[in-house]
Amino acid sequence: MRAPEFSLRQLSYFVAVARHQSLQKAADSLHVSAPAVSAAIAHLEEVLSVQLFLRRHARGLVLTDAGSAFAVECRNLLLQSWELGSGRLADARHVQGQVHLACLFSFAPYVVPPVMRMAAESLPKARLHWYEGHHEYLMEGLQTGAFDLALTYDFEIPSGVECIDIRPAPLQAVLPPGHPLLRRQHVSVRDLATEPLILLDTPRTRNYMLSAFSADGVAPRIAHRVNTMTMLLGLVNDGQGFSLLNFCPPNTHSVELKSSLRAPNLVLAHTHHYRFTRASTAITEMVTTVAEHLAFRAD
Repeated sequence: MRAPEFSLRQLSYFVAVARHQSLQKAADSLHVSAPAVSAAIAHLEEVLSVQLFLRRHARGLVLTDAGSAFAVECRNLLLQSWELGSGRLADARHVQGQVHLACLFSFAPYVVPPVMRMAAESLPKARLHWYEGHHEYLMEGLQTGAFDLALTYDFEIPSGVECIDIRPAPLQAVLPPGHPLLRRQHVSVRDLATEPLILLDTPRTRNYMLSAFSADGVAPRIAHRVNTMTMLLGLVNDGQGFSLLNFCPPNTHSVELKSSLRAPNLVLAHTHHYRFTRASTAITEMVTTVAEHLAFRAD
């Protein structure tokens, strides 16, 4: 079998550029020069006779459709090479490879640290890279090959992305300390219609939360729009209003919301092209264990 006219090193340069959307950032992450990375990309485009990136001033280097498909294949090939290097029959503590795990920002602080600790103990020779962000950022990262796995909710999942179900995540009404509605087991949006709403105003989340009201024919009274969990919880705890969340961090007060809106599931997403390695399979088990034991409803 004839060897291809490109190397694994060149493929790794290409995957790094696809992840960072910048020659210089990719070069910095690889500890090589930008001209070396540029030459590798040019060589691949010449050998494959295809344009892998579009050069856009505002966004840097953006993958073409052909580039996106090639990035997925390259990532899988590089992961398999790591597996060959570490030996498929090696003890788990000798498993090598890299896993790029992304997590929805609302619960990332409660998932990522314990998974990092578990990975360091069980997979000391593997490398876990973590990221946090909103839903669109996670989905885009999966599709471009920047992430291997993404922990999020199963609403508006694009085609080509598959999900491993972990647990249901029904909506909760997050209320100020001592609020009378906290004495109930459930509340409805009608119970909250006159209360001031602290809306988490981030992509997708905004529309999803508002649809909980519209699904039951109720118009919310929006008092504040915020884009961070820290500000949301600060305003709620100060008595400035209530909010809706699928995950309520510790030291908050919540009650489950009865709604005709479908409750999402917490899932671990990956593209259907992704090939699990020993390292990513182990990380999947760790993420699932942590997420299953996470208290989604605050006491």
